[in-house]
Amino acid sequence: MNQLNQFVKVDFMCDNCQEEYEQATAYSPAPNLKQLKNYHTYCSNCVEISEEKKPNKSNRKKTKDFGVPPTEASENLRSLEIDKRTLRKTNRIHQFNTSVSKEWMAKLKAISYEERLKYVEVLEKSLECYEKHRSK
Repeated sequence: MNQLNQFVKVDFMCDNCQEEYEQATAYSPAPNLKQLKNYHTYCSNCVEISEEKKPNKSNRKKTKDFGVPPTEASENLRSLEIDKRTLRKTNRIHQFNTSVSKEWMAKLKAISYEERLKYVEVLEKSLECYEKHRSK
């Protein structure tokens, strides 16, 4: 029951508990009152029950809390709270998506594994090589 809209003073039957309501508040994913009959409707009791059952999820990433460092602590202790992605910043900010053959992908994986490189690093090196041979 995501994104339920509230409709006040409506005659409806709750699709969850099957009770009929007159001039009551209905909850439905319907975009407007005219389309309410085309969507499931729920009473206020059923909406509250389903919200209680939902686990409380937060979108925050779980990070380790090292607490407050002592006042005489060095900068090294405070640096532990830095996000790991900032430590390996690569300036790669543009997406590059493409479809390739199974054989090509197998070759890329093999080279990447042998050289201990990321796929993007193999592609960057191959582009450099192509530019060198092209300019001759």
